[in-house]
Amino acid sequence: MEESKLPFVEHFYKLRTQPKWLIKLISLFIIGIISGFVAYKAIPMDSIPKIEGVSSDQQQSIYMMSTIVGGAFGTVFSAIIVFVIFLVMSKILKSDVGALSLFSAAFSYSIIIAIYGLIVNLITLVAGINPLDTRIDSLNIFSKGNVLLSTINLEVILKALLTGIVYFATSRLSKRTSIILAIVALILLIITGMTGSSMSQGMQGMAN
Repeated sequence: MEESKLPFVEHFYKLRTQPKWLIKLISLFIIGIISGFVAYKAIPMDSIPKIEGVSSDQQQSIYMMSTIVGGAFGTVFSAIIVFVIFLVMSKILKSDVGALSLFSAAFSYSIIIAIYGLIVNLITLVAGINPLDTRIDSLNIFSKGNVLLSTINLEVILKALLTGIVYFATSRLSKRTSIILAIVALILLIITGMTGSSMSQGMQGMAN
């Protein structure tokens, strides 16, 4: 376990005996606020659908608050969902890991993903790229505006990698089982992302 060369393995292994979550919760909340603000600054206001009866200044304020609040609470809510998935799968596969260890692991997982997302958003903002058209860490860079290709990105690969590491290092499942679960996670993440993008495109088409 300790000899693994994969990143974060040692950290997630230590969570079996040293689970900490409160400082992670606070950190994730703060990162979510910052990420929400950066995302708000990166998206041009003329790309946002207009709200009838609302002035441009009011709409800008509404969008800013919804993006920041959504970033803060959305990241925490996602971490809780991740915890539930880790816990259910670990117990189904007869892992002896404690719930608190997986709770801590879920927040570590979410913090890593949130920091990665923040870095991507910062690069997008500095480069002056509209994230609604181009996701710089995805195949979408080869086809601007293709939302389906934007779902195949480095973030989903990172999520799948971390999923496998959590099951391997924290849940102490076998390497083979952890790899299989990581691959399943990758496939499901891409499929759900494509499904969500297709539904979003369909709704926009109906609105137009």
